[in-house]
Amino acid sequence: MSLKPLPTLRQELTRAQLRVTAFAVIFTALTVLIAGFATIGIYARTNLRLIAQTASYSVAPAVVFNDAVAERDSLAPLVAAPGVASIQLVGRDGKTLALLRNRRAGQAGTIATLSERLFFATPSSAPVLHQGRRIATVLVRGDGQVVASYVLTALAGAALCFLLALAGSMLLARRLQLHIIRPLRSIASVAHAVRRDRVFDQRAEPASIDEVEGLRTDFNALIGELEVWESSLRSENEVLAYKAMHDQLTGLPNRAQFELRFAELLKQAHSQGECFALVYADGDGFKSVNDLHGHAAGDAVLAEIARRLRVALRSTDLVARIGGDEFAMLLGPPFDPESIAHVEGVIDGIMRDPIALPSGQLVHVGLSVGIALFPDHGRDFHELLHRADTGMYATKAGARRKDKKESKEVG
Repeated sequence: MSLKPLPTLRQELTRAQLRVTAFAVIFTALTVLIAGFATIGIYARTNLRLIAQTASYSVAPAVVFNDAVAERDSLAPLVAAPGVASIQLVGRDGKTLALLRNRRAGQAGTIATLSERLFFATPSSAPVLHQGRRIATVLVRGDGQVVASYVLTALAGAALCFLLALAGSMLLARRLQLHIIRPLRSIASVAHAVRRDRVFDQRAEPASIDEVEGLRTDFNALIGELEVWESSLRSENEVLAYKAMHDQLTGLPNRAQFELRFAELLKQAHSQGECFALVYADGDGFKSVNDLHGHAAGDAVLAEIARRLRVALRSTDLVARIGGDEFAMLLGPPFDPESIAHVEGVIDGIMRDPIALPSGQLVHVGLSVGIALFPDHGRDFHELLHRADTGMYATKAGARRKDKKESKEVG
């Protein structure tokens, strides 16, 4: 009976090398792929939420005025963003007001379909609010092809790394311990850091064997691509976050940021027993500018009003555009209740000079102002806003009565 010959040391080392290399590469590829897949998916989902919020603020004026063309124009720049498949505007009655699809959205595939089921199973939604009431809803659906393109690239890179590693294992089995295990451990360590801590600035150490160095280079290239993706998405998210908190026409904070600042100021005032003011201002004569000179002229007037209000206020105060020709201001502490008349005079003064339109014509636009003080006129946002809004309408009504009286006297 013949005995089966025992394997040689070289054969065992080769087999061990093949097993170790296969395990390390597969583990590394799967780790990076899973980490990248999850990271890109999370950022893509966050990106959709920010786009939905931006769309809700952008389309609100158009919904209020029931302007279908303006609704589509407001949503068109956002639907072209990467990762967006479509944006749908749904009214309070459930009827679709506008539906825009991204023509560049990728064709559905296995990976894209899986990505959509995992991350975009339901659309990201954001309410369109007007005076605190929901008037419509924005639904943003994601395009799984964005995540799928990364996965396909990662799979190709992982396959290349695997082939290079196998070739290196068979040629360099004798130098297993010194020249292969250590760089593979470095790669695994970096992959673990990427998966666990989302650290993208680490790279695997150089290797002394060409094949393993190729593996390291391709692996580092994958990490670099993932880092670029992550950085790009972070930058886009920062831009979208800024747009979500600012009015695009005037550059002023919008209602969302105004309410956040109010909450901070309210907390400070409660803890320190201080007084602050909420000012509500509405344009007088703005509608006639739009009607006589067009919306471009109206936009120029709003931008100039915003500039004048910014210049007139202190650096610690906040002025925001909360819709149409409506502006709101927070005058932080220290604020003397006796200064109300001074504030009204300052706002009236900055609006006395005419505003130049793009055509060169000059128009006069005023602001009717209402002021509410904390804690004298209210202790929360809605109470103070209601008091300021009531005061503003009283000022506007008084101005109309004065104009009628003067007109009768002239007649």
